[in-house]
Amino acid sequence: MTGMSSAQIVTMAAAKGRLPLVNPSYQHHHHHHHLPYHHPSAAGQFWQPGLQPSTSQDVKPFAQPGYPMKTATAVSEGALQPTHPWEGRAIATHKFRLVEYSAYLELRAEETYHKHLFVHIADTPANPLLESVEVKEIYDKFPQKSGGLKELYEKGPSNAFFLVKFWADLNTNIANDAGAFYGVSSHYESNDNMVITCSTKVCSFGKQVVEKVETEYSRIENGRYVYRISRSPMCDYMINFINKLKHLPEKYMMNSVLENFTILQVISNKDTDETLLCVAFVFEVSTSEHGAQHHIYRLVKE
Repeated sequence: MTGMSSAQIVTMAAAKGRLPLVNPSYQHHHHHHHLPYHHPSAAGQFWQPGLQPSTSQDVKPFAQPGYPMKTATAVSEGALQPTHPWEGRAIATHKFRLVEYSAYLELRAEETYHKHLFVHIADTPANPLLESVEVKEIYDKFPQKSGGLKELYEKGPSNAFFLVKFWADLNTNIANDAGAFYGVSSHYESNDNMVITCSTKVCSFGKQVVEKVETEYSRIENGRYVYRISRSPMCDYMINFINKLKHLPEKYMMNSVLENFTILQVISNKDTDETLLCVAFVFEVSTSEHGAQHHIYRLVKE
């Protein structure tokens, strides 16, 4: 992959095949609370190691005992499809949508340019209706203090809450990454003009380790208000975490560590504090030659 263009590498990220996942995310720090690096002793039953083949980038993993899933109904399809084609089918509500999200490593050396995607959610046509996972199934993986997932979900709106499982691609194929840039880029759109706040919390064993808070203003593109947080640098904690993970000798060891690593991203309206989107990220390491994979769920209450 070293000799491939970034476009080719990005194209490879929409894959079939079996993968597990790693953590890409990003963050630096308005608040730094560093916790020790943990190595859980054994991989739990929470994760499954493989995926069913799919031509879509949003792939459906094997049923996971930790996540009782519900399928969407024809009633919701009829109710949602006419006016808001993404609602119920993507990380979106009638008012705000995640268009694209990526965490990556970028290396420029002399005449060469290399970009490796750890994780990627692409801007794709509306997918089938999302399956749902009960939010209580993941409460213990995220902070429970004031402002934690449980409190946020109870505040609502419930249609703004999503779970993404990433099978992250750690195979950077770079012998020397000295001088590499580790970044995260995200792109959102809305019919409303507002100032948004994006909080990203990196969590270990359900406790916050690092939080990054960013503020973004809109620009008008094609009649919609667009919000781009581009090339946001990962914090040192995340870069070190990825590199320690990469050097573990076995995939099951990586997944054992990742079982207790999560990220919670909350996008809110800065002026009203309304939650626009709340996305919980969980991870495994990809074993596929095709790169990163993901699967999106709605978070629901019983």
